[in-house]
Amino acid sequence: MKSKNIIIIILAILALGCSRMQWAHFYMLDYVPPITKNDVLAEPYPYTIQVKDFKIDKTYDNSRIVIRRSSHEVYYDRWSLWARRPPDAITALIINHVKALNLVQDCKKIFLDQRPDFIITGTIHNIEKYVSDLPINEFQRADIRLSIQMLDVKTNNTVVNYEIKRYAPLYTESMSFFAKTLSDTLKNEITIFLRKVQEYFETLPKKQPAPMQGK
Repeated sequence: MKSKNIIIIILAILALGCSRMQWAHFYMLDYVPPITKNDVLAEPYPYTIQVKDFKIDKTYDNSRIVIRRSSHEVYYDRWSLWARRPPDAITALIINHVKALNLVQDCKKIFLDQRPDFIITGTIHNIEKYVSDLPINEFQRADIRLSIQMLDVKTNNTVVNYEIKRYAPLYTESMSFFAKTLSDTLKNEITIFLRKVQEYFETLPKKQPAPMQGK
């Protein structure tokens, strides 16, 4: 009888522990490019683009989402994680956006058999949820700051440069809303960056067709 009571107690403790167990949740940076039929180019520009992995500040080089409370205090949310690290996610988003626009002949992360004409890369300086717990100034934000550059491979010169620095207010504590807010910010800012890329392509001399034989 005594052993039976012990087993019941152990089972009760395990059940209580399971009821309090918290599972990690994973969040994604993702968006559908805001493109209409009129935005898609009938003929892509005759170039290739490689989108390299973005660099990221060491503070944010982690699958756990960073929460900032002040200029001097950050912590990692152990239960809220990125399903895909921000550098990988942003690289994929740019490639997908370029392809959706039909902007160039080819755009991908790795070129094996040829050198690309241009390289897009950048640095994520911060990507975090800011939480103010001051009674007189209580609010939350989705903060992101990054730089994006496009380089001409032949000259190694930066031909398009764009800085993103956005602090979007959050109206709920939901981490899903936080991830969506950051995704919406990236959607808007990458749209602007690629518009600048297209404007740059328009300044380049048009490639002339090869002369016909015998002429």
